[in-house]
Amino acid sequence: MWKIFIFSPLLLTGCQLSISIPELEEMSPFESSNQASFVMQTMTAGQQAYYEVNGQFASSLDSLSVDLNVETGEYSYQLVTVGDSAQTVVMTAAAKTGELPSYAGVVTVGQTEGGVMAFANICKTDEPSTVPPPLSTTPIPGEGLQCPPGSSPVH
Repeated sequence: MWKIFIFSPLLLTGCQLSISIPELEEMSPFESSNQASFVMQTMTAGQQAYYEVNGQFASSLDSLSVDLNVETGEYSYQLVTVGDSAQTVVMTAAAKTGELPSYAGVVTVGQTEGGVMAFANICKTDEPSTVPPPLSTTPIPGEGLQCPPGSSPVH
């Protein structure tokens, strides 16, 4: 689980994360899974950076400036913000075949005794699945965000 402490808003005005994910052909299932893991970690880091600058999460991949095909031969990627002021974002990578794991990630902001903290977690299904793990968007006090049964954290 990743934790980022946010103590004060930054006064940056033009911060963008620009990453291009190449479309690889004829990848093995292991390589496809690694690419999905990398994309999920990239989207999570991008959301955390976006929040530090804008005070809310990006509501689309275009807002993150991530050059990503949301429909590949292996995965379908999705990003959904939760709440009126985009204080939580859920990202998924749903495998299109029964031989790959699926992924889900959540980044949310919560109040702690020390101030405002961003919580992030990415999980992948333990077995191949076309359905991403259902993540909770509410941190557990003292534990943060946890992976549901049948899934494991991505480090």
